Amino acid sequence: MVDDHGLRPIQKLGATPTGVTEYSTATLSDALQKLGMRNRVLDAGLRPLLPFTKMAGTAVTLKLAASEEPASYGRVMALAFEAGKEVAAPILVIEFPKDLVGATVIGSGGAHVMRDQYGFAGCVLEGALRDTDDLKRMRFQVYHRFIHPEYVFGLMKGVSFQEPVLVGGVRISPGDILVGDNDGMVAIPSGELGRVIEAADAILEQERRILSEIAGGRPYLDVAREQQPEAFQGER
Repeated sequence: MVDDHGLRPIQKLGATPTGVTEYSTATLSDALQKLGMRNRVLDAGLRPLLPFTKMAGTAVTLKLAASEEPASYGRVMALAFEAGKEVAAPILVIEFPKDLVGATVIGSGGAHVMRDQYGFAGCVLEGALRDTDDLKRMRFQVYHRFIHPEYVFGLMKGVSFQEPVLVGGVRISPGDILVGDNDGMVAIPSGELGRVIEAADAILEQERRILSEIAGGRPYLDVAREQQPEAFQGER
């Protein structure tokens, strides 16, 4: 269902479960691979504005496209902001047109609105960011590809909100759970968080067993062969 402007209306999405920030993106990445959920880690080109600061929340998506005619994305962005009211710890995820990824639509003004009026935990951009001094003072986390002062006036139009987007090489859908730290960001499919956390717990328990046995005097190779046989497949 779409409105008169061809935009999908706001929908109710699931809340972000508590406790997900207890896990590093490294552990969550391993858990996703263990479950066969590959290509869920955003590429290394997206970096956090605030180093060593964890962010977790629910994806609210926005797609922009280049426009040869004077255009505006203000309305569709406002609708995406409103969608943030419907989820816990919303994170705005924006897909940029490839030929305009060096310009930005997010700065300190938009961040103030997102955080103070709509409760956004942060933002993920397939593009550039500006006003970084102000954003750091605000402690507003943004994963971004570039930092650049140029703002795009009239060169982009809003295509959709709350539809799947491609950011960091990963297809992200509304309601996906995003977890970011200094290593990067993972996108956990909506409805799969319980399984991923269970797999992450199993990985951490296995790591604890390995370290405990090594501390007790067993050779690393013996412990690793026993606890992680998949790492030695093909060896005689």
